[in-house]
Amino acid sequence: MTECFLAGEEIHQLNRDLRILIATNGTLTRILGVVTGEEIAVQIIDQQIHPHDVDQWDQLSGGRILQRRVLLKGRTSGRRFVGAESLVAVDLLPPTIAADLTSTSAPIGEIMAASRLETFKEPADIWVAESPDWLAAATDQAPQERTVSRRYRIILDGQPVIVITEYFLDFETTAS
Repeated sequence: MTECFLAGEEIHQLNRDLRILIATNGTLTRILGVVTGEEIAVQIIDQQIHPHDVDQWDQLSGGRILQRRVLLKGRTSGRRFVGAESLVAVDLLPPTIAADLTSTSAPIGEIMAASRLETFKEPADIWVAESPDWLAAATDQAPQERTVSRRYRIILDGQPVIVITEYFLDFETTAS
């Protein structure tokens, strides 16, 4: 999959809703609900804990890694708005947060907000590329050729503890 990173002027060419969603550094689920006018449900596609020995996870600090893949969907319409993959260094989080992440389908942002844990979100990388295979399999659809995506890290006590990659589905990409 070839990623084409977007510069600021290219981001400004996206439609308003997509610009709002990729610009937010708050809780995506809440903003998505406002933009779509619908309550958002989280559907967990896959969730596994792995030892920290996979090369692709070198952007996280040590310990076990929770890999969580979800769809954010309209509760009433069932419309799929966002696919997300999160990599979480669970051993670096307070036990109650780690337990919530592994035992509920609550959105990560809501769990973190409820915990009142002070974290920092790094600015997101934003790109356009084909949607990943896991997302195509989860939606029973062919991969989307031009999916706007973003990835950012969440820092706790100076260490990266979460990497979130979000794929924005079913949005017109260009401004009308």
